[in-house]
Amino acid sequence: MTIAFSYEKARKSFDLVFQQAAVDGQVTIKKNKERYTLVSDSSASPLDVKGANLKLSSAEIVDFIHESRKL
Repeated sequence: MTIAFSYEKARKSFDLVFQQAAVDGQVTIKKNKERYTLVSDSSASPLDVKGANLKLSSAEIVDFIHESRKL
């Protein structure tokens, strides 16, 4: 979801605008009837998540998948 800031609020709290762009990927700044979009160029994807070490072998994972498909 894109957050929209008025020009005055964006000007007074520019750091907040950058933080919000980093979190959401982009923000919109409205001035009069014009709209500007600030897009974060972060290399990290929001889909990058830390993995969980379950201490399972690949064979055990495949077995679980096969079992779940039988249901």
